[in-house]
Amino acid sequence: MKLTRIEEHTHYKFSPSVAPVLTVQPGEDIMVETRDASNGQMRPGLSAPVDRSRLLPVTGPVAVEGAKPGDALAVNIRRIDLAPAGHAWIRPGLGILSVETETPVYVREFKVDKNVELAPGLHVPLRPMVGIVGVATPEEIATRSPGVHGGNLDCVDLTQGHKLLLPVLVPGGNLSLGDVHAAMGEGEVSGSGVEIDAEVTLSIELMPNTALAGPVIIAPHKTLFLASAPTLDQAVRAALQRAVQAQVERNGISEGDAYMYASIAGNARICQVVNGDVTAAFELSKEILSW
Repeated sequence: MKLTRIEEHTHYKFSPSVAPVLTVQPGEDIMVETRDASNGQMRPGLSAPVDRSRLLPVTGPVAVEGAKPGDALAVNIRRIDLAPAGHAWIRPGLGILSVETETPVYVREFKVDKNVELAPGLHVPLRPMVGIVGVATPEEIATRSPGVHGGNLDCVDLTQGHKLLLPVLVPGGNLSLGDVHAAMGEGEVSGSGVEIDAEVTLSIELMPNTALAGPVIIAPHKTLFLASAPTLDQAVRAALQRAVQAQVERNGISEGDAYMYASIAGNARICQVVNGDVTAAFELSKEILSW
């Protein structure tokens, strides 16, 4: 089943007011076309003003049959197929530094094949990932923002072969996604990676009666707890607290031991620092926590 990025399937907010364009059975495979973060506006030689109301489009929503608040969704990212080229940009107010550029909005195109060509003779590996994955929320949230619902998490581990767990906050869940990157470093410090059109093949499992305090990524060798907050310190603390609590609940150990194990064998990581609230993750290996 295919969900295209036509205008009727594109939106800019997580809200119950955005009606689902598709309803699937739990576990059903779908392919979702996504548009780059600028909606095709950021290109070399840009002259016209950018319409900021059209930035960070997502495709969807997709409702899951039977999903209700108190449940969780498990989004299996099976495959990310990328367009032949993507773009990165720098503009005033975006990112965490003020850097001199040749033009007010500095845009470059990057070819994408087996790797990403930054310059002749300079290549970096492909690192395809989905920047925005989220469910509808009772109160409207812009796609730019991250939170308990997911949203603009920009975590490099939202990639092929990994699973994202999200709480269901409205009936059906109403999942949407977009903002795919061909490559992006942790933090996304300038405000963009290699932003690119893509096709994402995924399935959505239903986890009945599964309470989640926020996004969780399950990978073959690790589990990551994601949290977003106004400051990095707050985000790291929130992610760590969830990682400690998960060990207590799932492993039956004391909070003191769980905290100690997290410090010995866990990793505090930065996902992004440019989306208003910042997003951090706390990572535990499968030896410490098996989900």
